[in-house]
Amino acid sequence: MNRALSDEMIPDRFEEHKAAVPESHDMFLDGNELIEDAIKRYHADTSEENLKQVLEVIRHRMHADGHFIFPVLVDGEDESRFAFRAVQMEDGKLWNAAFTSQAEFEKGEPSQVLSFFIDRAMKFCLESAAEGFSINPWGRSFMLGKDLIEMIFKADGGVEYSVPDDQITAELLEDGSFLKRAVEICCRNRTQLNLIKLARILRDSPVRVPCNAIMSDDDYDRIEKMVMEAQEKGDLNSTVGQEITVHDNVCLVPDILQKGSEFFFPVFTTEEEMGEYGESFSKVRSHFLEAVNLAKNNEKDVVGIGITALPVWRC
Repeated sequence: MNRALSDEMIPDRFEEHKAAVPESHDMFLDGNELIEDAIKRYHADTSEENLKQVLEVIRHRMHADGHFIFPVLVDGEDESRFAFRAVQMEDGKLWNAAFTSQAEFEKGEPSQVLSFFIDRAMKFCLESAAEGFSINPWGRSFMLGKDLIEMIFKADGGVEYSVPDDQITAELLEDGSFLKRAVEICCRNRTQLNLIKLARILRDSPVRVPCNAIMSDDDYDRIEKMVMEAQEKGDLNSTVGQEITVHDNVCLVPDILQKGSEFFFPVFTTEEEMGEYGESFSKVRSHFLEAVNLAKNNEKDVVGIGITALPVWRC
């Protein structure tokens, strides 16, 4: 097979990624030895079961923010664009080259390289003219064709494992559904990258805080009197849904949840997420950063913020 270059440039933040392949250790490649082991078993026995195992290990690394090393050609006029280097087979077809480790890459000729996310690279490949990826083409190689890439994505069954990279806008965050989606993904797949994305979303997100309404003694007395009068008439149901006007200031005190010996400050992505729990509280819309300050200044020793009642954010 011959070395060749793909002519398809892919827009991306190349400068942010190329630094991930220095002489120092690249943690995003940690775990790729599992792929190498699976490929080794497949070479020894090309059974369907061993093929499935290779694909499953790649899928596992994909969900763990795993990278491959890719030889690339950078656009001389626009360094934010690059093309994957490819190998040309005897039939003339091009396969993009990918390496599981620096050692595998160094078996071939020198090239500018990029440590890049496996899932994003595979999505790019599906839209390109290449046949797929030749993984470790200078050693014990594995041909990851587009049909196999699609099998990897289909194995997720439509379930999201990566927080979307949508541009964060006030409109996107307004109803809390995007934040809810990000929290669910992080609880399902708690990777460093997902948590970083969640932090960016939280920074600008409105949340709902369950609060206890603390009224003055005089207002409590007025409400108690109203209930007692209804009870004397044998018609307590008449108080249901009745509007009450308080005469003094009402103090809204955030509720605190306890898990074992630890206290968490609860916030919710939407009012609906509170469910039955929220029926006993006033629901205050607040910016997440304001909630962080409330949690830090709470009289209890709050250790973190529970988003949708799940303790996923530590103070």
